[in-house]
Amino acid sequence: MLLDPIIKILFIIKSNILSIILLSIISYVINYYIQYFTRPSKLPGPFPIPIFGNLFQIGEDLVAAVDKFHEKYGDLYEFYVGNKRNVVISRPDLAEKVWGATTVKNTKFIMRTSYSEGVDELGLGTKGMVLNRNIETWNINRRFFIQSTSSPQFLREAINLSSKINDEIFKYWKIMEKEGSIIKFSDWMNALGTDIVVTTATGKRMSSTADLFNKLNTEGKKSEIKGTWENGLIFTESIYIYNESMMFMMLLPPFIRRNIPGIKSINKKFLDNRDWINNELEKMVYEKRKEIEKTPLNQPIEATILNLLITTNTERDLEKITVGKFDRPLTDDEISSILREVFTGGLDTTSNTLSFVTFYIAKNRDVYLKMRDEVLKVYGTLENPDITLESFDKLKYIEAVINESIRIFPTLSFMARAAIEDVEFDGYVIKADTTVYTNLKVLSNNPKYFKDPEIFNPDRFLNDKNSMEKYTFLPFGYGARMCPGRIWAMVQMKTFLVKFVSTFDIELVDKDSNIKYKYATANRPVNVDLYIKTRK
Repeated sequence: MLLDPIIKILFIIKSNILSIILLSIISYVINYYIQYFTRPSKLPGPFPIPIFGNLFQIGEDLVAAVDKFHEKYGDLYEFYVGNKRNVVISRPDLAEKVWGATTVKNTKFIMRTSYSEGVDELGLGTKGMVLNRNIETWNINRRFFIQSTSSPQFLREAINLSSKINDEIFKYWKIMEKEGSIIKFSDWMNALGTDIVVTTATGKRMSSTADLFNKLNTEGKKSEIKGTWENGLIFTESIYIYNESMMFMMLLPPFIRRNIPGIKSINKKFLDNRDWINNELEKMVYEKRKEIEKTPLNQPIEATILNLLITTNTERDLEKITVGKFDRPLTDDEISSILREVFTGGLDTTSNTLSFVTFYIAKNRDVYLKMRDEVLKVYGTLENPDITLESFDKLKYIEAVINESIRIFPTLSFMARAAIEDVEFDGYVIKADTTVYTNLKVLSNNPKYFKDPEIFNPDRFLNDKNSMEKYTFLPFGYGARMCPGRIWAMVQMKTFLVKFVSTFDIELVDKDSNIKYKYATANRPVNVDLYIKTRK
């Protein structure tokens, strides 16, 4: 008797299933737009659709999308991904509210992004540095990383290693020069970045540049350099995939990622890739720890990032790194998380920035020659200059060239932050845990703040630097969450550029081309094709 009403209800549902589904969809859409039209602090922005938000207007290139949105909606606007609101700012006074505070205690924008289930799925929400929302562990990891990668011992070893790998590349290019081969510069910089970052971080010798040369089969010659990491190439390819997965996991709502055909398979590929990277890192840390334990205390070990992290707060601490009251050794999991972000942050950004720099100095021969003149002035020779850490402060013009390249086309066109409490922009209340993107590219190319912004002019960072409005140029961010690897990155770039301008003359294959790029979290130049000649 009691089951009769239930059976009747189930029968009604079964008989009207399509109507019920349709009614549910209509109800969801109505509720979605009620929420949208009654939202507080209505910012201008593109009109969203249920489930997807503005994903169809954004497409595959978020950089191009936010530039178009800026043209239409101005310096403060919103866009939606699913139901989640995102805010974009492109004015220095607004940027100051996000970036101005310099300490963890006095900044509202201490979070990198708003909460994202996808970020947690990648293992980034409570570990590492970049997207870690646990402020205590983030701060510990960040300070360990900064102290490790800015120590003089580490930087000197990084310069020596970078110089050695640069010399290897130059040997390959001189062979290619004889055949009149085109240098696909971005490919070479990706290989160079891989060799330098992986070898410096782990002590495992990578051979990406040698492998690239061997594939070209120039004059039938092969490099004799072999990598010592069996899975090294697979690992670096996996890191590039991991970087691509970050924006995918952050932007797409879980329902879409897990249920839409095609997207569902991409989601699985990214998560499988995450698992493979984690297993490889865990194995690497475990093996290195065992190796160090077997090494006598009186026997020195390399100042790699991995060794510095493993020996932290142990009897063989290389740099006596201290972080407040934190006085215990790091766990394997903590080390793996920091190391993963060395790769995710280091493989893409520095190599891509060098490709952008080279494109612009190839188009501006006068800049190239001024860089060479500075090398001659600082080192007294162009024949294998003796590069030292102490000499880098004297390379003012080369640093200006790097900055101007980042200004005109940054590798990271925008940076995200989220506040831990409500904030106000131009009278609009932005709720806590809303992702706020600062459009760095729009800021640094605005004629209000930079004269003739379309012209590549490094002198603006020498002659006009003091007159630049604050927060219009943020190459590494600013404040409490400034890029922790900026010193190491600048060392890598200066080392390469000193040796490059001393050794070669360069010419773009297409002299009239404009820079083209592929967006994959970072901007990757795709048309930096060069002819090179050894300097006479």
